[in-house]
Amino acid sequence: VYGLGIGDKKEKFKPILTLEEVRKLLLEAKIHKHPWYPIWAFALSTGMRTGELMALEWGDVDEVNGIIRVSKSFNKRLKILKCPKNGTWRNVDVNSGLAGLITELRRDRGHEINVLPRFPEMQNGSSSIILRLFLERIGIDKKIVFHTLRACWATHLLAAGVEPLKVMRMGGWSDLKTFQIYLRLSGVDVKGVAEALDVLPARDVTSNVVSLF
Repeated sequence: VYGLGIGDKKEKFKPILTLEEVRKLLLEAKIHKHPWYPIWAFALSTGMRTGELMALEWGDVDEVNGIIRVSKSFNKRLKILKCPKNGTWRNVDVNSGLAGLITELRRDRGHEINVLPRFPEMQNGSSSIILRLFLERIGIDKKIVFHTLRACWATHLLAAGVEPLKVMRMGGWSDLKTFQIYLRLSGVDVKGVAEALDVLPARDVTSNVVSLF
């Protein structure tokens, strides 16, 4: 069939939030006391998937050692707990900012089994709509989905110099091929390569030539 284009695959660039946009999102959400703030904060601080956030219980949080153990995920279709996507449990490091949020949640939700609230939108696939509406409200117009927060977490950690193996381990990726997209988004796969070809004249040399003329 003419024009079918079999095998003509074009990869589309998927936008993510910059580090400044991530900070703005969380700051504005906290100031306005948005009910989704703790969920977005956890997603951007841990890289956990939606089902893993829904399944997180207080017994999974080691506040003394600053570690979250991700050992289960909530299956939205069957409404049951199951193993994480790659079938193995993992540990996630907790930074000081998230530790403070956990303390607040312990105070407000310590009587609950789950660390984070479970909103209906998390089960019916509307969590991305809630996120995009708030982003538009604060002046960030990007076509992203809730899963993009996980991509932001991985990309900005890599850009900050964290070893790719550690990011893979904390995020629960077992396939390097799948993880390659985050290496490319962060730019660490090519960072520093261009220094091997330093051919442009030095700035002080060109300024001396101009002064002579």
